[in-house]
Amino acid sequence: MPPALSDEEAGRQILGIFVRYRVQAGGTLRRTHFFDVRDGDFQRGLNNAIANKWMTVHHRDRYRYILTDEGYAAGRHSEEAVKDSIKEMSASEA
Repeated sequence: MPPALSDEEAGRQILGIFVRYRVQAGGTLRRTHFFDVRDGDFQRGLNNAIANKWMTVHHRDRYRYILTDEGYAAGRHSEEAVKDSIKEMSASEA
């Protein structure tokens, strides 16, 4: 059984789904897009992402999630950090 994620890690996993689908600020995803996230981690990650103001729940459809400007910025920052670390790893191997 994989180790349980912290609330912050679960929130970043939720944010990572938005990054994977390249959702712009104000864009939406439905619950079905998040099946890669374990059920036990999903609600904690959702709560953390909402607390960090990375996303909101649609006011009429609780299974539709909206990426905020803060979430878009955080997702772009984490995506760039991953790209930078990959560049550093490949440079050190050469």
